[in-house]
Amino acid sequence: MVMKPLFKRVIDTLSKWYLAITALLLVCFLNALLIHLFHLQVHQRGMQVIQAVSVLPETEKTDDKLEALSRQHNLQFIALNVKPPSQINNVDAFKFAGSTLYVRHPKVWREYAMQLVMFNLLFIGLLAFGYRWWLIYRVRPKSFHRQHQQMIAIETEDVLPTIQHPRSTDENLFNIFALIKWSYHLSDDIDAQQYFSIQFHKRFSAYPRCSVKYLNSGALAVTLEQVSWGDVSSISKKMHEEVFQLLLANRGDLSRKVVKLGGCYYQPKSDQTQVYQLARSALSIAANNAWQHIHLTPLNKTHEISIKNSEEDFIQYIEKGRFILFFQPLFCFATQDISQSEALLRVRHEKLGLIAAKQFVPQLHSKESLWTLDTLIIEHTFNVLKKDAGHLLVSVNVHVINWCEPKFALWLFEKLKQSKLSNRVLFEMALDDFCQHRQSLERVIEQLDELDTGLVLDRVSEPFNVIDLKQVKSIKALKLAFDLVHNIDESLMQQKAVRRIVRQGKQLDLPVYAVGVETQSELQCLQRLGVKGAQGYYFSEPLQQLELAGY
Repeated sequence: MVMKPLFKRVIDTLSKWYLAITALLLVCFLNALLIHLFHLQVHQRGMQVIQAVSVLPETEKTDDKLEALSRQHNLQFIALNVKPPSQINNVDAFKFAGSTLYVRHPKVWREYAMQLVMFNLLFIGLLAFGYRWWLIYRVRPKSFHRQHQQMIAIETEDVLPTIQHPRSTDENLFNIFALIKWSYHLSDDIDAQQYFSIQFHKRFSAYPRCSVKYLNSGALAVTLEQVSWGDVSSISKKMHEEVFQLLLANRGDLSRKVVKLGGCYYQPKSDQTQVYQLARSALSIAANNAWQHIHLTPLNKTHEISIKNSEEDFIQYIEKGRFILFFQPLFCFATQDISQSEALLRVRHEKLGLIAAKQFVPQLHSKESLWTLDTLIIEHTFNVLKKDAGHLLVSVNVHVINWCEPKFALWLFEKLKQSKLSNRVLFEMALDDFCQHRQSLERVIEQLDELDTGLVLDRVSEPFNVIDLKQVKSIKALKLAFDLVHNIDESLMQQKAVRRIVRQGKQLDLPVYAVGVETQSELQCLQRLGVKGAQGYYFSEPLQQLELAGY
């Protein structure tokens, strides 16, 4: 057992040396062939000179004439019909029609140096490309043999007819999240959710999970799990074609350019926020391209590293105004209307596309960067509220480091007094940050009470100590963490935690809201648990303020 990996390493090393020696010999052979071809070209030029000399009259066959004729073909004239002395090297003789011409030519590697360098670069590049392709092809995962799986399923059908055996998850399997949009309005008598869901489940029944959701924005969100790496591209094309054919059945004059697909393929347990943002960026690229109807983006380590290493880039983009401010509406269950909205920032990164603030804020470490981020968001939010004649509340996320900075607090309260918008603005803060920095925030809480401005404690992921919040009048609401809301209809533990948080909210006379609601089952479960309102893509995508687009 110990010798087997050692033997494998020896074989791999020998194979690499074998490929290197083979490549070197191949380059040498190709260079020898090129030099031989260039020699043939020199010989052809020499034959052209002797043919031109043979037709000249004897009176014109002077040394000067022959020298000029040879120079036209990049040759050096030595002698005609007279053998040159042996001291002269590298002399070639050309015979034609009884005449013998002795000339000398420059060395081939000097005369054709540029061509030799170009061809060698081409040879080496092709060899490097071939080697890289071979490395990728060697580790390329093979497509699953679905016929073999069906045979296994048939054999076990009589024993356990109701049990499914999904493929095991490994590094060669990916999930695909695709956003599909089309510039065509479906008729009102078509239930888009049911219509597309049934068709997709028929066409993609070979995969363990196929989730289809028709968004209010008119886009179709599709999630496929456990797709082999080699099938990602073909599956995305199949999804695009499937939507096109379904739309074509309702309207026969459509073309494929009407349907655009943007997708992200990723490993299980990846950050769903990044997945969605990459899919949105991919959809934007496809929508803005007249010929490219499908665009896929992988969520890999390169993307994560780019975000981690871009603190200065993000701040520069924000200072230059290369961002968009969105507002995510929060719907109250009792009034069946929007009760408030949350300001969300999207930065247009040069390489990564639109990036949500929650993706890069954890990578901001300097106080200057956090100051720039929060002050610009607050100023732009105030500008929007000044233009809006309504009385809708807007909540703004502020980093806890800025809350603990007296200079920022003075700036914020001065802005609130000048704008006279204190009764229309709420500020969000994580519950854990509030409890941890409670003493540092005492003065800030008092000033918020004086200005009639409230706090919303978000990212509530577990029951808390009610006594910590009992005397704080500026707290207006609690927001559940996304992890607690996501798939809550399938988790009894999450439901139990939310039920306790709602009970604590009643003790404090505070409403509890949910964020990130995506499905109707999640919404119904949250309503049963006593949650007063919710926001998320089930209701609406964030509403863009076009006048704030800085690009």
